[in-house]
Amino acid sequence: MSVNNPVLWYLLLSILLLGVIVLLLVIVFRRPKQQPLDPRSDAEVEIPAAGHLQTTSNALFATLSHELRTPLNGLLGLAQILQEESPSEESNAIEGCARHMKAVIATLVNLSKIQMEWDDLPEYREWVNVYDLMEQIKQDSVFRTDLCGMAIKLKHQDKLTRLRGDGDHLRAIIENALFGSIDSVSLVEIPTSKQTLEMSWFTDGGEMKVEIVNPREQPSNNRRQEIEGIFQMTTGENQARMEMRYLYWAVSSALLDRYQGRMDAVSNEGGGVTTLLSFKMEQMKASASGKLPIDGLRLDQEDRQSKAMLPFPVQLSLIIAEDDPVARKLMATVLGHMKQQVVFATNGLEVLELVKESTSCDLILMDIDMPIMDGMAASLALRAGEAGEIGQHVPIVALTAFGTLSDEGKFKRVGMDYFLPKPVELNKLREVLLDVIRKQRSSGE
Repeated sequence: MSVNNPVLWYLLLSILLLGVIVLLLVIVFRRPKQQPLDPRSDAEVEIPAAGHLQTTSNALFATLSHELRTPLNGLLGLAQILQEESPSEESNAIEGCARHMKAVIATLVNLSKIQMEWDDLPEYREWVNVYDLMEQIKQDSVFRTDLCGMAIKLKHQDKLTRLRGDGDHLRAIIENALFGSIDSVSLVEIPTSKQTLEMSWFTDGGEMKVEIVNPREQPSNNRRQEIEGIFQMTTGENQARMEMRYLYWAVSSALLDRYQGRMDAVSNEGGGVTTLLSFKMEQMKASASGKLPIDGLRLDQEDRQSKAMLPFPVQLSLIIAEDDPVARKLMATVLGHMKQQVVFATNGLEVLELVKESTSCDLILMDIDMPIMDGMAASLALRAGEAGEIGQHVPIVALTAFGTLSDEGKFKRVGMDYFLPKPVELNKLREVLLDVIRKQRSSGE
């Protein structure tokens, strides 16, 4: 695929435009309450008491951020299809840039949510597989670290440890600490040699610890003050530019505080910085289990990129609730390649009617933000039996452009079984479909 491809240039320019809009939003709409500085040492990075944004500005910020993510998710979905059909370094780079942009938007929304909902921040407690969580964070960070002349080396304590907590919170703690470290790498000079960023996790008594050793990170002599400054942002005439690393660290530090945790950072003698995250969370060891193959396909395929849209050995009956025509087109294209039977609905009421009229339905992919009846209300109605017995048991996938703190737990509480943030990653969608097939076979349905 050539760099002269107009579709790729359109994607890139659209992503850059979204970036400019987001920066303007940060300057205009965030007005948190001032908080005093804490006189502790710079090694102890914790959040001060969370302030409150002006209610009107926060609502407007949340609305606009969602509207930005909707077209961004469409661009990402298109980039995935381009990469699947004709892999190239250019389309891979554009997808990486778009994911970076999405992470920035999510971080800003999470900061807003932390400040507005600090005392009532939803928490969904479940057993989280630490090995899987860390592997996903590594996968999502590969593009960024590569740009900084590094490769990620991940060291696990084991594959069996589970933590009892909110998966959204856990991911945000670790991922934002890592993103802050990566963004602290100076790119004044383009790296000519590859170095290794080492990340490891281990349990120590009742504590969970994550260590990030970044050989290229530039030390910050005032990390604590800068993080606290994030929660004191105003819209003064001489407002200085914020460094993105401190925004990432602010989210991580705030959540660490909820779990009696802390973030410590020390400079390494040979250069770079070591960051240690420590927090308390209930732990257990799970029994070892493998993922079973399905007609030659596995949930843990190593070469997922090239196989994401292969036809399935089984045709499922799917209902997709999505009000955005671009998203419907993308899903139709992907599932068409997979040879799946699909019926579309544009709101929750249509979903209820389709389920009532169907003799079988294997899976519902439910958008959250829809007119007339949203995905949350539709899921509650299905589980309450308003569409018959099928609706009470059919697996439901939450599709959302939000994907911010506590969202996944909120969807599970209304009876949704899976969670796929937009843009839906082809590999993740395939894993869900394979899991549905596997469960149907194991139950004899």
